[in-house]
Amino acid sequence: MKKFCILITLLFSITTYSQTVMNNTYLDVPLNQVNDFLELHKKVVDMSDGEQRTIDNHWVYRHWYGNDHSIMLGDLYSSAEAAVNDDFWGALRNNIDQLPENEKKEMQDIVAKWWGYWNNHTDEMRVVDWEKNWKGKETLDLDIPYVFVVGSYNSSAGNQEMIDAYMNWSVNPGVDKGVMLYGGGTSHFIGSGSDVQLWSAYTNIADFAEANGANSQRNADAAPSFWSLVEGAHSDQIYIHVGHTIDKKFNLAGADK
Repeated sequence: MKKFCILITLLFSITTYSQTVMNNTYLDVPLNQVNDFLELHKKVVDMSDGEQRTIDNHWVYRHWYGNDHSIMLGDLYSSAEAAVNDDFWGALRNNIDQLPENEKKEMQDIVAKWWGYWNNHTDEMRVVDWEKNWKGKETLDLDIPYVFVVGSYNSSAGNQEMIDAYMNWSVNPGVDKGVMLYGGGTSHFIGSGSDVQLWSAYTNIADFAEANGANSQRNADAAPSFWSLVEGAHSDQIYIHVGHTIDKKFNLAGADK
């Protein structure tokens, strides 16, 4: 019943939201097993392509600093309808069934081990307006293990007011005059999560430190407007980009990966 109610809510909301929908999944993979998970994850993602899929892109980040989950997965869809209709398991089963018997058993074992890492995971859907709430350098090479900072905030006003204030305070000057690769914000849609998530990305930790240190590249005049909208406590997590799908195959970040 819960799944059905969520489905109806999503489909009803298509008329309200015209932006891209992002489904975030958070996993508590033990730190000493993250590399093993990522190796399995690549094999499973590569095996899951097919006509049943409606996903546009898939991104993976591993936790570097903060107090939360160790892995964040981000699935991008063109609409809420596409997110609902995506049949990951159907495509995966279909592709495994077409393998020779010895390879089929091996892949089934890989999927079982991979799925074991999903215990106690959480999910949420967020809305992304790429034209209004995202900005990046003119030339972006994201096939690198860049630093990805995500701040989770609740807003005392509307979500868009907070994202606008963040763009003016941090993203616009950081991208235009600083070392920020890109930045932006998303609004909560369905599931557990804050009203707003705010992004900033940097080539490496040194650039992150430069942008947020004594010589901050933010617009100080716009800071009061942003912080006046923050309601309650907030949290920040620092991730490292692990990789994303290119032509439906999972590409690990970095040269020749």
